[in-house]
This record gives sequence, structure tokens and C-alpha cells, in this order.
Amino acid sequence: MSRNQRFALLGVAAAIAVIAVVIALVSGGGDDNKSDTTAASTTGATTSETTPPAPGSANPTGPPQQQDQPAAPEAKSIVVEGGKPEGGAQKLKFKKGDNVEIDVVSDEADEAHLHGYDIEKELKPGETAKFRFTADMEGVFELELHESETQLAKITVEP
Repeated sequence: MSRNQRFALLGVAAAIAVIAVVIALVSGGGDDNKSDTTAASTTGATTSETTPPAPGSANPTGPPQQQDQPAAPEAKSIVVEGGKPEGGAQKLKFKKGDNVEIDVVSDEADEAHLHGYDIEKELKPGETAKFRFTADMEGVFELELHESETQLAKITVEP
């Protein structure tokens, strides 16, 4: 066997060893947390990560985009018929820092106003007015119709 053939063989052996180490690290080799590797293999998830995750990371076997994201808030709906909210004024509670989503649909044109946050939305018949904001102020706030001053919701933001 020539010298060049020996070097080529050594290079191939080194490449195989590096690939084996990377596969062992990515698949959690030696890690006792079997549920993460099982979940990845049963869902058919693949990864192209070539470096081991940082110690103490939340999801040691998956890429960062697979980590759990907070659920998007579900919009609270208020339907206004004849100038009054169906079922009466709603009592809505949120924690400071929450993302708030309130949808208002009216059968008549008007304007809805969220006091304290000073958010106003024009109401067009049959269209949804979307109130989206971060609850960054604690207290009790009224959402009301401007023309009739009818209360649609009482919004409480707690610490």
C-alpha cells in the first residue's frame, strides 16, 4: 500500500469517527433523558445541529426553534346588538404583562373606547374591531360604546 493510500485511509477513518461523535452528541448519547430522543425519533424530526447544546439548555436534543413557545392568547369576543352587549357587560381578568385580545362586533356603527389605555376603535356593522395591547397598567378599566356610553366590558389587570 502506498503512502498516499495510507493517508487517504486515515482521512476516511477520521471522518467516520467525527461523524459518529456528532451523531452521538445530537441524539443525546449517554443522556438518561430518553423521552426527548424517543419523541424526536417517533415524530420523524431531524436536525442538522453539529455542535452540542449549551449546558442547562431547556431542550438538549432539539434545535432552538422546537422549544415550547407560549400559547397565543385567545381573543375574548363581545357581540353588540341594538346598542347592547349580548349577555351584558363582560368581566375580564388579566395579569400584568399579558397580551390582551378583545374582538368587538356590532350590528350598528359606533365607536368603542377602552378607558385608561385610551384605545379607540371605530365599529362598522358586521366587522370586527380588534383591541390588541399588553396589560402593562394595573387596575380596572371600562370598555364602552362612545355614543350611548354603554359598558361592554370591565377589564381588571392584576399584578
